[in-house]
Amino acid sequence: MTSATAFAWPPYSFSDHPSQDGRCVGDNGGGDLDRSEKACLEQVGELAQRVGPGLQLKFRNGKTRIYLNEETKCESNDADGCVKYQLTGYFPEHDLILIEVDYWEGASWLLVRANTGEDAEIVAPPHYSPDRRWLASVASGEGPSGPPNGMDVVPTIPNSSIKEWHYRTPDDGQWLYEFAGWEGNTRVKLLASSLRAPQRSIPTSIERRNGEWHLREPR
Repeated sequence: MTSATAFAWPPYSFSDHPSQDGRCVGDNGGGDLDRSEKACLEQVGELAQRVGPGLQLKFRNGKTRIYLNEETKCESNDADGCVKYQLTGYFPEHDLILIEVDYWEGASWLLVRANTGEDAEIVAPPHYSPDRRWLASVASGEGPSGPPNGMDVVPTIPNSSIKEWHYRTPDDGQWLYEFAGWEGNTRVKLLASSLRAPQRSIPTSIERRNGEWHLREPR
């Protein structure tokens, strides 16, 4: 993966600012892809366990779900349908589980509510807002390797009146976006890098207005 700032990315990361939020106790990694399932399994206790090729979650409502690795497909020559699941994060304050979903080329993540099993697909390990009411993730890169290009803002507490927000960069998109931090609780700062020549990088943001999140597309 390459971008205007790729040279500065920490190891095992898709951005210059990999999130440390939700990293499990005892996990000493620093990037997006070096989070420790072992540390997370020890922290969450009965919520999750590794059963052979499956990651089994037992939700607080009594239901169980198994995320099953397709190991045979991953070992085949074409690897079509290859997928592996890892428990890579836990947010105890809001009882949220983070699952890394690995493909032959690329990865995505699931943010799962331990109470009900409801989940949201996100593009990278997320960052807490200052008031911890929101989690935001941003990822982008050139080529097929890496997470989906896009961004997500998910409320930490479920509320029918507060909606998740998801954006996926179109195939003909001309910008790569990177997370640059929260500014208050209603603005996610971004750095947008152009794919067209002459290459340039400009600041922009995701902002919450009238109860909805909006991307300020660069001009």
